Amino acid sequence: MQRKYDIELCDTAFEPGSNSKTTLFKESGKRNLYKVWLYLDGMDLPYVESVTYFLHSSFPNPRTRIQRTPNNPNCSLIIWTWGIFTVKVTVTLKDGSKLDISHQLTYNVSFKDKDVKFVSFDN
Repeated sequence: MQRKYDIELCDTAFEPGSNSKTTLFKESGKRNLYKVWLYLDGMDLPYVESVTYFLHSSFPNPRTRIQRTPNNPNCSLIIWTWGIFTVKVTVTLKDGSKLDISHQLTYNVSFKDKDVKFVSFDN
C-alpha cells in the first residue's frame, strides 16, 4: 500500500506568501492574460524532488519540469493564461516514487473580491 502524502497542487493570481491583492494582466488580442502561479503545498514538501506540470496543449511548452530547490521550495511555475483548465502534475519524490495530481484552476474566483487591484503588465 502506498503512503498517503500531504501534498496538493494550488494556483493563485497573487504572489504566493504575500498579502498582496494585486494581480497582473496583459492584453492579448481580444482577451486579457493573467499572471498565475502554480505551486505545491502541504506538510510533505520536504519529500519532493521535482514536479512535472502538464498544461493545456495550447501552451508553447505544455510540459515543464521544476526541480525543488531552496529558492523554489514549492516548485512554483508562473504561467500567463486567460482560461480555466485542469492542470495535471507528476510529483517525483526523493525515494523515486511518483504521485499524480489533477487540479482545476481557481485563480479567477478571487477576482470577485472588491479589494483586488488589476495592474497592466507591459513588456
